[in-house]
Amino acid sequence: MKVKVDPDLCTACELCVDSVPDVFEMGDDVAQVKVKVVPSDLEDDVRDAADSCPAEAIIIEE
Repeated sequence: MKVKVDPDLCTACELCVDSVPDVFEMGDDVAQVKVKVVPSDLEDDVRDAADSCPAEAIIIEE
């Protein structure tokens, strides 16, 4: 699974960073993805973060 954050939608609430710090980090203004491929043991957590994102800025590519 791959994931990305749409910088035009991200509101920098840091919910994804708090939820899955091994995958997401804060950049200058918005959240960023730290990994090229999400480790399989974190895929469910990333899906939960995407579902919880208030701006719907997290895009999952399966």
